[in-house]
Amino acid sequence: MQQLILHVDNEITTLDLVCEILTGAGFKVVSAKSGQECLDKLAEIKPSLVLLDIMMPDLSGWDVFQRLKLGGEKAKIVFLSVVEVSMERLEMLKKSGVSDYILKPFESDDLAKRIKSVLTA
Repeated sequence: MQQLILHVDNEITTLDLVCEILTGAGFKVVSAKSGQECLDKLAEIKPSLVLLDIMMPDLSGWDVFQRLKLGGEKAKIVFLSVVEVSMERLEMLKKSGVSDYILKPFESDDLAKRIKSVLTA
């Protein structure tokens, strides 16, 4: 059975590219163009993983992550962002429930490999 990934990004080109990469790697991908759309879709679908951009106009990825944690969301969370974080911050994020943090720009093979790694962990 294909694992479902909910990818959230306000940049349409990034949504299309990530969808193409992850679909090619064997995943089913549903896209959301905003934090609110992500929350709305989570009321309908149960993804294995939520791939979240951080900088979005309505609700940031941080805001969405906090709401998912408070709501008891079971999906694994991975950030995909241009925002660099220190190793200390990354450790804090992992302790709070973030499975991985991938920087943009990314290599297609690396993105697929890291998503597979998170889902098999």
